[in-house]
Amino acid sequence: MKGLIFLFTTALLFSCQKGQVSDYTTYLNHNDTVRYVGKEQCRMCHSDIYDSYIKTGMGQSFHFATKEHSALYNSQMQVIHDSVRNLSYHPFWKNDSLYLKEFRLKDKDTIHLLIKKVTYKIGSGHHTNSHLFNINGYIHQLPYTYYTQEGICDFPPGFENGHNTRFSREIGIECMSCHNAYPVHEDGSINKYNAVPVGIDCERCHGPGEVHVKRKLAGEIIDTSKYIDYSIVNPAKLPVDLQFDICQRCHLQGTTVLNDLSSFTDFKPGMHLKDVMDTYLPKYKNDDEFIMASHVDRLKQSACYGDSELTCVSCHNPHKSVSELDVAYFDNKCKQCHSKCDDEQFNDCTKCHMPKSITSDIMHVSITDHKIAVPKEDKKQKGKFIGLRSINNPKPTKLSKAKAYLKHYESFEKKEFYLDSALQFLMLAENSYVSFIQYYYLKNDYKGLIDYVMSHNLEQNKYSKSDLALAYCRAAEVFALNGINNDAEEYYKRANTLMPFVISYKIKYGSFLIKYGRLDDASDIFKQALELNPTVKEVHLNLGYISILKKNFINAENSLKQAIALDPDYVLAYENLVLAKQMQNKIIDTELYLRKILEIAPNHKAKIILENL
Repeated sequence: MKGLIFLFTTALLFSCQKGQVSDYTTYLNHNDTVRYVGKEQCRMCHSDIYDSYIKTGMGQSFHFATKEHSALYNSQMQVIHDSVRNLSYHPFWKNDSLYLKEFRLKDKDTIHLLIKKVTYKIGSGHHTNSHLFNINGYIHQLPYTYYTQEGICDFPPGFENGHNTRFSREIGIECMSCHNAYPVHEDGSINKYNAVPVGIDCERCHGPGEVHVKRKLAGEIIDTSKYIDYSIVNPAKLPVDLQFDICQRCHLQGTTVLNDLSSFTDFKPGMHLKDVMDTYLPKYKNDDEFIMASHVDRLKQSACYGDSELTCVSCHNPHKSVSELDVAYFDNKCKQCHSKCDDEQFNDCTKCHMPKSITSDIMHVSITDHKIAVPKEDKKQKGKFIGLRSINNPKPTKLSKAKAYLKHYESFEKKEFYLDSALQFLMLAENSYVSFIQYYYLKNDYKGLIDYVMSHNLEQNKYSKSDLALAYCRAAEVFALNGINNDAEEYYKRANTLMPFVISYKIKYGSFLIKYGRLDDASDIFKQALELNPTVKEVHLNLGYISILKKNFINAENSLKQAIALDPDYVLAYENLVLAKQMQNKIIDTELYLRKILEIAPNHKAKIILENL
């Protein structure tokens, strides 16, 4: 009982001054031992709220790709075509399951066909439905999105304009943790999950519910009109800064940098977001463009925000779908502060002051601009780059800034000044070992990387397993290129031990072993990868090459043709088929595969080989 008295008395320390860091007692569900119970458990006591919430964009953010939950159902199911790769995509239903067909035509004949079952749709359908597939827990994105506002089917953002990565885009925990309830992520992987819930659930805003459910079932009742129930977070009872942190955890898209040893599932409502991560956006002079999930950044640029205690929930009821609320609902929100506009002639305030506009990052989509402002007709041209700015943390560390510039360079814009800025901050930062490796690797300064690794001791307990493994793998790659093979192998082993479910690390290590003639060891590595995920073309390629070196040509051809079935333009696989046929002195088959290579890559050296046959 003393514990509860202490909790209630500290509630008096709450403050709602904007920007102030507020003292508050830690909620019981912040403890790492408290489990998430799922929104169906919440429904048992809060059915009205559940039934309303499930209709919101958040409630419909992620689900199985069935007719009931897919915006594609009853749409025109349009074929989209990649003119760069000459590949077409067409979704189709088989009973209640959705499939995506990738195909290529030549003279009306289908010369390539690959069908993937769609496991999940991602996106509420208010703007888009994109599509994911699951193989042995590995989740990747499919190259097909339905843009519901315009009723258009097209490639997903990032796949357009010749950047179609087909079926290889990994859906890691950074992406999944905003578009869905927290999944059970496989430790030691990037995109492998042991369990995936459906839809952003109650606990993303209220925190894990296990202790709350147990206490209510035990009969503990708290008068929440007088006291705070510390078994679960009620965002309305939080200080303003912590309310904002709940929303900007996901409604603030940018370059996000985790604090050391933090993960994307560590944040819980009632915590300070900056204690887990910093999110950066590039800032320019006279820049008024905005991206899809920039609601918080845009709102903070509003005079309404600076002059009041305005937060997201001042206007939004998270339990109600925006589509079910009429214009008058939001007008009344405005008129609570702007009383002089309390007249029938002043209506639809957002039409002028928060107009819908296209975003700079997602095509075929328009959203409400959350920068509340008096409209200006004279749009100034975007000016000089100012720098990356952390939106949720006014005082990020030097290391956080360095990581932001490195990540922004690697993920978004490969401009040299990002690396130059990263180096400036790295020189002033502590615990920067893995970031220096990233810098030298991205800079292609292999001598610098080797010298740095050789002259610095690593304290492993200061870095996450994923960051360490990536640094080790990159160090191994550079050491191998420079003939420092013992160290290279050691680093490859470390990377694979730390992250045993990352297929790309196995491919790099296995390729290294092949190069130095350790075919049986390499074969074991690639067979492990094949068992984890049989849809990775590079695994089949390397197993085929090993079989060639062992002169097992039947197995080699089977593996290489499987690689080509996964990618019809896989030149490396065709090159290995040429090698296999040459070793068997099969001239006709050799010529066939050489011509196939030239169909894909007309300037390939296969032309010279073909002339000399």
